[in-house]
Amino acid sequence: VLGLMDDFYSSIEIPEGTSVSLLGIFNKSEWTDATHVLSFIGSADGLSKLRDLRSGEAYNNYNNSITSVAKIVAIKQGNTLIRVPGENSEVWSSQEWSFYVDDPGTFAQAFIELNEGFSNGNYISLGQYTGGERNETHYIYTTHSDAKSQFTFFPDNQKEQEAFAKFNSIITPISQYKGSTISTVLGTWN
Repeated sequence: VLGLMDDFYSSIEIPEGTSVSLLGIFNKSEWTDATHVLSFIGSADGLSKLRDLRSGEAYNNYNNSITSVAKIVAIKQGNTLIRVPGENSEVWSSQEWSFYVDDPGTFAQAFIELNEGFSNGNYISLGQYTGGERNETHYIYTTHSDAKSQFTFFPDNQKEQEAFAKFNSIITPISQYKGSTISTVLGTWN
C-alpha cells in the first residue's frame, strides 16, 4: 500500500497547505477493524483541489491496485475547533480520542481549562466530526514527536492530575467516550 500510494501521490502536485498521510494503527481496538488510516489534511479549498486531482486513468489504476489489497472499513471527516500549538516538530505518532457530546459548549470550555493546567509541549486539538461512524460528534487529537513523548503524555504532577480530574468530572455527565486510536506515520505527501 505504501508503495502504491508513493507512486501515485508523488506523481501529482499536492495543493499548497494540503497533505496526505498513511498511518499505521498500533493499538488494535475492539471498536474498529481498521489497521491503517489514510489521512487528508488541509483547507476545504485545498482538499477540493486534491479531490479533483484524484481522477483520470492514473488514479483509476492506483485505486484498482489499492482496493485489491485493502478495503475501506470507515470514513470520517471533521473540523478542528480549538488548537493548542505545541512544538513544531516531525510527527512520529498521533492519538485520537472520540466522544459523543451532549453539550459541546461545556465540553469545549472544559478542554480549554484542561490545557491551561496541562502543558506537555505537544500539539493538541479539539475537533468536531462532520461525518463519521458510531455516532461520534467530537474528537481530541494530539501528536507526538517520538516514543518518549507518546509514553509520557499523562498528567505527571499534582497540578496536571487535578486539571485532568476536573476535566473528567465536567465531561463525564455530558459525553460518552467512544474509543481511541494510536497511530504512527508511515508516509506523508505534501
